[in-house]
Amino acid sequence: MLKLNPFILSLLSAILLFAGWPPLPTAVLLFIGLVPLFIIHHQLRDSKRRHLKFWGYSALSMFLFNLGTTWWVWNASPSGCIMMLSANTLIMSTPLMLYSLSEKVFPRIAFFSFGVYWLGMEYFHFNWNAAWPWLTLGKGLASVPFYIQWYEYTGEMGGSLLILSVNIWVFRIIRSQTMLQMWKPLVLILIFAVISFACSLQNFEITKGRGNIECVVAQPNVDPYEEKFPGGNNFIYPDVQVEFAVDPSRPHIGPNTALLLLPETAIVGFNNESDLNRLNVLESLRRLTDSSKLCVIAGAETFSVYNSKLRPSLTARYDSFSSVWFDNFNSAISVKRGQVQEIYHKSKLVAGVEKMPFAFLEKLSINLGGTSGSLGTSNKAVNFTLYDGTKVAPLICYESIFGDYASEFVRDGAEFLAVVTNDGWWGNSPGYMQHLQYGAIRCIETRREMVRSANTGVSAKINQFGRIVLQTKYKEKTAFKCYVNPHKHLTFYVRHGNLIGTSASVLAVILCLSSLVRLFIGRKD
Repeated sequence: MLKLNPFILSLLSAILLFAGWPPLPTAVLLFIGLVPLFIIHHQLRDSKRRHLKFWGYSALSMFLFNLGTTWWVWNASPSGCIMMLSANTLIMSTPLMLYSLSEKVFPRIAFFSFGVYWLGMEYFHFNWNAAWPWLTLGKGLASVPFYIQWYEYTGEMGGSLLILSVNIWVFRIIRSQTMLQMWKPLVLILIFAVISFACSLQNFEITKGRGNIECVVAQPNVDPYEEKFPGGNNFIYPDVQVEFAVDPSRPHIGPNTALLLLPETAIVGFNNESDLNRLNVLESLRRLTDSSKLCVIAGAETFSVYNSKLRPSLTARYDSFSSVWFDNFNSAISVKRGQVQEIYHKSKLVAGVEKMPFAFLEKLSINLGGTSGSLGTSNKAVNFTLYDGTKVAPLICYESIFGDYASEFVRDGAEFLAVVTNDGWWGNSPGYMQHLQYGAIRCIETRREMVRSANTGVSAKINQFGRIVLQTKYKEKTAFKCYVNPHKHLTFYVRHGNLIGTSASVLAVILCLSSLVRLFIGRKD
């Protein structure tokens, strides 16, 4: 095999992965994105410190891949972006380092080990305290929803497994210099296209639902830096912000409208949950629903006060002026029959912004005056109920990238998904488009339709096949009417969960322990 410059190969891997990532419609490049790294490892097999060198080249590639796809985090938080890039580079390069060590300890199953370690890493990144599963390989296929209809069985990590398998197969063909065999991985890719088509056909009957629900989706377009929050140069009062969302919606609301969806933090300020039905900021929403079958779901900033002398939760903060403990929440509320009826607190929080990843940092935040620290959360998925009894999953922003968590709402009876978000933090960048397309994956996994209200970004309706049926323009003050078909059918993925991720994580631990034992015995000998 022709020897190539490992630095160039590292750059090539990053370019292929970046160029294949949403919102670009070139996902096919992901099937060869890791091949240059395997070539580097093969070329270093006889060099000194080959494991360390390979990790260095792998880390460079993963850093550039992360930088190319998620640089827009800088717009919201430069320090958070640096921390995210550093942590994700380390985490994503670890499976490659473990693969290099496995090739020495268990050479016959080195590629199998790599797949297990990578999938285990992705599963870990869904579930630890600083979760950031934005770049799970299976999400890379979000730009081609027609190809991933089989996610209703495997979830997005099925896409990760397919991408890893094809990369390994292509490299082995290159290494053996049998290029005429390259048709075999291509056939595997095409087989999954046929499977996807078959999944679509079988779901035309299953997902007919029980009738259309009329929804109105608002996009108020309030700038998150200048207008939305106190401290902004052009801060808009909370009650005016609510009107900004409701005004463009009114022409679309009729006697049959069942849901008005307003975005994340549509209701800002210090809103005590025990007083929600007396607050002036909610008066217009209460009037809107008082004598109709309309339900309003909106994002809100809320807090709850505890009658306790001891700290009631890890996230609770102490107000020395009032001598009480309280929790702040990023919430979703439902207003119907003229009252706030239900409330849900965002549970998948953004590490470093909405929560401190580790408990000792919570204590530190209190010691620093209580100006930072984690938001409170709900301890389980909470569905909202429309006037006619239809259950809705109120996913808040970041939660819509977690397949397992969205499935919890569906297992509890959610018949469609309602996402409230504020993607304006990232500016006019790929970030808000990636977030939108990731929503298509949730629709396929659960076979639920989705309505999505973004304060600034893109509001949309996505059907159960992951196709974006309606969407607004970026930074547009508007609203639209759409019809959602509720469903009760539970997919294999919803019923059984992320089997690929859980299996891989168990196998990864077993392989790690076996490798350590093998290395220890080898050194002893």
